[in-house]
Amino acid sequence: MRGIEFYNDEFRILKHRLEEASFKNSAPEFKAKVEHFQNQFIVQESNLNHLKHEINTHFKHMEEDVELRAQHLSNSTIAEHDGMRDKYVTTEKIVNELRHEFNHFLRGML
Repeated sequence: MRGIEFYNDEFRILKHRLEEASFKNSAPEFKAKVEHFQNQFIVQESNLNHLKHEINTHFKHMEEDVELRAQHLSNSTIAEHDGMRDKYVTTEKIVNELRHEFNHFLRGML
């Protein structure tokens, strides 16, 4: 959850940097890339919020499983947990690639 909050904070910063850069450069090709990054930031923020909801639901499921099974988790809950971890790692990879692409774009255009 801390990772998701970190990336949500990071997107706030990136959107602010994008806004600043947009004011400095009005070339059409620059504006098209600005729109691309705006859209990608919105999509990835949505993905992070969806993942956060899924993780919260999973945590509740784990709590219920532990209560029902005398402090143990079922194999299906463990598999679900592994799936959540994989989703987070994949999302983190996508977000970091977007961050790097954005920073490269800013270095090249400003």
